[in-house]
Amino acid sequence: MGAYNYGLGNKDMTRAGHNALLRNHAGRSFSGIDTTSRRWKQFCVWAKAQGIKRMEKIDREDLVRYGVELANRVRAGQMEESTAQNYVSAVNVVLQIARGDQAITVSPTGDCGIERRTGIATVNRAISEAEHRQLQERLPERLGALLDLQRYFGMRFKESALLDARMALKMALLKRVIEIDDGTKGGRPRIVPNLRAEQVEALVRAAAVQDGRSMVPKDARYVDFQRACYREFSGWHGERHAYAQARYEALVGAPCPVVAEVKHGKAHHAFLAERLGLSLKQAKDWDIQQRKIIAEELGHGRVGITNAYLG
Repeated sequence: MGAYNYGLGNKDMTRAGHNALLRNHAGRSFSGIDTTSRRWKQFCVWAKAQGIKRMEKIDREDLVRYGVELANRVRAGQMEESTAQNYVSAVNVVLQIARGDQAITVSPTGDCGIERRTGIATVNRAISEAEHRQLQERLPERLGALLDLQRYFGMRFKESALLDARMALKMALLKRVIEIDDGTKGGRPRIVPNLRAEQVEALVRAAAVQDGRSMVPKDARYVDFQRACYREFSGWHGERHAYAQARYEALVGAPCPVVAEVKHGKAHHAFLAERLGLSLKQAKDWDIQQRKIIAEELGHGRVGITNAYLG
C-alpha cells in the first residue's frame, strides 16, 4: 500500500501533520507550529468521522465540505469568522507541505463561504434560477431533488438528505405543513406552515426518487452519500441563499441589500423607505421584522444570521 501519510513518519494523521510542520517550519515559531497543529487536529477529528484515515485519501471536495461546515457554524453564531478561516488555512498549510503542491488548496471565503469578519455578505452567493435549471439538467435526478428541497424550503444539505420526503408529502397534502426534524442544527425541529405550490411540487419530485427511509439511497451511509454529492457539486449552500433572498423580497416587497447592490444598514433602509413609501424608521423596523421570520425559517435563533445571506 506504500507509506502512510506521504511518508511523514506516523500512521496517525494528526501526528503526521505535526511532523510535517516540524520538518518544514518556514520561519514559524514553536508556538506558531503548535497552534497550526492544534487546528489541524480539529480537521483530523472531522475527517475520521467521515471515514478518512489517511492524508492520501483527502481530496479538494473534502476540504470544501469541512469549510462549509465551519461556515455554517459561523452563521449559527457558534464560531467567529476569523477562527473558521484560520482552521481552513491550517489544513491548507499542512497538506501543502505533505503533498508538496497546492493542488487541493481551498479559499476559506471563496470556496467555503466563510464570510469576512463583519459577517455581512457583500457578494451574492445565491444560485440563480438559470443556474438552478442547468444543475437540474446536469446532475442525477436524486441530487436535483435535493437542490429543489434546499431552494424551496431553505434546508441545509443534511436536512434535505435525511428528509423522509414521502412522509413529508403525505403531511403536506393532508395538513399543508411539514416538519423538518432530522439533521437540524442543535436538534431544533421546525414546522413549515402554509405550504406554497412550488414547495409541494418539490416534495412530489423528491418522493418520486426516494427509495429508502430518507433521500439517502437505501444501501448507502449518509457520510458516503454526502461525500459523493460534494464530488458532483460543491456549491450546495447557494440554494439556501436563494431561498433567503426570495423570501425577503416576497415578505418585504423589495430586494435585500446584496441583491439590490445597496450597502447594509442605513443605505438600505433609505432604499426601502423610497421604494415602499415608508419613513426611515418604519423601513428599518419592517426590515428587522421580516428578517426575524426568515431567520426562523432557516432554523436559526438570531436575526443577525440573515446578514450572511441577505447583506
